[in-house]
Amino acid sequence: MIISLRNLVNPTPRQDEFIKAIDQYKYVLYGGAKGGGKSYILRWALIRQLVKWAKEGHRNVRVGLFCEDYPSLKDRQITKIEKEFPKWLGTLGDNNIEGMSFRLKPQFGSGIIALRNLDDVSKYASSEFAIAAVDELTKNERKVFDQMRSIIRWPGIEKTGFWAGTNPGEIGHLWVKKLWVDRIFDPLEDPPASQFAFVKSLPVDNPYNSQSYLEDLKRLPEKLRKAYWEGNWDIFEGQYFSEWSREEHVIKPFEIPLTWRRFRAYDHGRENPACCKWYTVDYDGRVYSYRELYRRGLNVDQLALEINRLSEGEQYEYSVADPSIFANIGYVDKFGGQTIAEGFARYGITFLPASNRRVDGWNLMHQYLYWNEKQKPKLLYFSTCVDSIRTIPALIHDDLKPEDLDTHGEDHAGDVDRYFLMSLHEQRTQGVKDEVTGMMRPKNEIEKKLDQLKAQMHQSPMNLNEFYEGKYYRESQIID
Repeated sequence: MIISLRNLVNPTPRQDEFIKAIDQYKYVLYGGAKGGGKSYILRWALIRQLVKWAKEGHRNVRVGLFCEDYPSLKDRQITKIEKEFPKWLGTLGDNNIEGMSFRLKPQFGSGIIALRNLDDVSKYASSEFAIAAVDELTKNERKVFDQMRSIIRWPGIEKTGFWAGTNPGEIGHLWVKKLWVDRIFDPLEDPPASQFAFVKSLPVDNPYNSQSYLEDLKRLPEKLRKAYWEGNWDIFEGQYFSEWSREEHVIKPFEIPLTWRRFRAYDHGRENPACCKWYTVDYDGRVYSYRELYRRGLNVDQLALEINRLSEGEQYEYSVADPSIFANIGYVDKFGGQTIAEGFARYGITFLPASNRRVDGWNLMHQYLYWNEKQKPKLLYFSTCVDSIRTIPALIHDDLKPEDLDTHGEDHAGDVDRYFLMSLHEQRTQGVKDEVTGMMRPKNEIEKKLDQLKAQMHQSPMNLNEFYEGKYYRESQIID
């Protein structure tokens, strides 16, 4: 019997593009909108590949078809395979100790499609799959992709593959968009760009979609419509900063007037990216993010040197940073400093502890990003701040704390914006005059705690000398 995917499936023109792409590229993404036939073509393309290998003499080859959890796997794949795959083609069942699989008949090579879920991808660390196909890839974190790359292998087969279908949105939106849509690659961590292909499919590209279904998609709320109907990767359901607009918030760099105030803010990272950003504020209080440093793998000395290089010739009212860098966390620099903040201070970079009130900070960002036809946003980004522009609009809500964003996302640039905007707010509401620069700045954490202790003192018999000479003052010096 001669099996033909085309005769069995009758693929759409866009699905044909996907089939051609998987023959040429290793990492192939299909879809980008609802109704493109993603789940459908993934399972049938795996059948096609197993039969093709059988003709080449490779029998009993195993490939994997994955979903984010078992209920989704059963709904989107297992129940569909039960209906679509003919009995003469193979058998679906718990045919091994690892779980549900579809095994082709011997005349088709006895290949196996292992049907698995990704609730714990580490359990496949010792497994082997000639192809890993993931249905709805954006429902998974980047670590899933990285771990699965290590299990894509099969003896005798050189051209293995990673295939996926997905819509915009969900927790993995950012990293998927980065690799397949924006095509931004880290040469140290990502596979070569030449191995990636994205086949975009819209609902109108699938002739099997009913007219009523298409009409329903067109009538969705704006964010869902742009994602599911238009395949827009900049707007999606669950987006935390729904105010974001590339047209409104991203501007061409310009020469900053010398009289505008300048600032810096910093979020530390080593395994995760460290992010330093430079800001200026115009006479109307509008904030411009005009420069960024976004690097992974650098130590404090390297970061400090780079920040100083980028800051050369500029003066700042103040610089703020993640308050965790002021804590003694076992850091020791080459000068003997005990905190990350001390390490930066050795290079002349003095940070004030930023407020870490997350929800308050995010609310400020919402206010600064807000715009309408009559009001321009109060927070703008130079087009050279590519990582801010890439990551901030992709942040999503935390399912358990909707007022906060999901910290599994790449939130480093967003955190820096939050630190700086909170510092501006605190400068206006409770600032102090800096003894060195003579400029207003936000109170640091020590000053705030001293204020609290002074307030307590007025409610007790303790006099001023006892306060400053006693344990309360001493302890205030070591509070992080």
